[in-house]
Amino acid sequence: MRTRRFPPDFLLGCATAAHQVEGHTTNDWSRWERDHPDRVAGGATAEVACDHYARFREDFAQLAAASHSGHRLSVEWSRVEPTPGRFDRAALRHYGEVVRTMRGWGIEPIVTLHHFTFPRWLADHGGARSAEAPRVFARFAAACAETFGDSVRWWITVNEPNVLAFMGHLTGAWPPGEVSMSGALATLRGLALMHAAAYRALHTVARRRGWPAEVSIAHAERRLFAKRPRSALDRAAAALPDLVFNRCFLRSCQHGRLMPPLGAGETAPGLRDSLDYLGVNYYCDDVVAFDAGQWRSLFGRREPDARFPLSSFGWAINPPGLRRAVNDLWSEFGLPIIVTENGVADEDDELRPAYLVDHLNALLDAIEDGVDLRGYMHWTAWDNFEWAEGYTKRFGMYAVDPVTLSRVPKPSAALFAGICATREVPAAASRHRRTIEPAGARI
Repeated sequence: MRTRRFPPDFLLGCATAAHQVEGHTTNDWSRWERDHPDRVAGGATAEVACDHYARFREDFAQLAAASHSGHRLSVEWSRVEPTPGRFDRAALRHYGEVVRTMRGWGIEPIVTLHHFTFPRWLADHGGARSAEAPRVFARFAAACAETFGDSVRWWITVNEPNVLAFMGHLTGAWPPGEVSMSGALATLRGLALMHAAAYRALHTVARRRGWPAEVSIAHAERRLFAKRPRSALDRAAAALPDLVFNRCFLRSCQHGRLMPPLGAGETAPGLRDSLDYLGVNYYCDDVVAFDAGQWRSLFGRREPDARFPLSSFGWAINPPGLRRAVNDLWSEFGLPIIVTENGVADEDDELRPAYLVDHLNALLDAIEDGVDLRGYMHWTAWDNFEWAEGYTKRFGMYAVDPVTLSRVPKPSAALFAGICATREVPAAASRHRRTIEPAGARI
């Protein structure tokens, strides 16, 4: 087979989130871990996590030695603004040093402003549903933009708003532990308004200073298909939640109107065309069967597609699904795409090498299809705190010793380092590289 290469400017690296790696945070999630130890596997906490806050210099030296050219990270809002309107200048200087260190190693920063955690002072007043949330989030975004200057071009305002609303306000598995359809939709609406406000703030600073700025969200693309395509009930059970989970937020950002069920089509300041590119987090798709008892998921029971192998998280592994995902999003929105998360929970690094090769080949297929792809950020660099799963799900290319916190490269780390260095991808390990189209209603 011919050698396949990514373009010279294609970003290759990993993604992390502050709460999951830094340690010693004081946000709504750290309080949740303390107050609800039964809601996190093993009663684990992110109190120490990977201690990345203190070890970032050696961590980025490690990634630079592996030829990573990009890295997605997040800024912990509760560190920067511990009380309303009071900014911790030492914390801002710290994050400024982080991005300058990355730049010094030739690593392009992709900075996320909100990755699932709220300062407690905002969480206590409704989080994203607070009337003040857009204003204070814009204030935080502007402070970060002023601090980082032209060191940061790629910005993500909000990570996976659909997942945050679903997990925190519909299943109740994450803080604030709410079980309410109206609460989930109100949270999605609030996150859309926060995104719009931060988008305007980032561009205002960038225009005034003459700096480049590309702003997006990190969208979780997890399509839902009817388990039994001939069943009208299964098709209906898949179609509505697929629309709500996968498209309503993006279409609202495109058209500037809060699309039902986020709103009744009313316009929101700054929301229209508020995506300069599209950050895409993709792990898997699901099939859906009608189940009258599953009201929280709009009467659909989600399952992994039985045709594919499973990760240790129980998610289907289907590399052509990534190709289909970016093709669908490119076809509808026409925006450049960075894959801001993609990875596999894998206890012993047995699945990850083939997973990497197959998913990177799927992206090369998508580039040949005509998709404007700009980068791939693997989730994640180091085994870390995986929210309600604690430390039981291992997504990292580097193991972290629980006592010494030393970072130990797994075989997949060396494989990815070789790809990053040469930009060449080995032949796909799976026999089928064509896009597999699950039957069912498409949106």
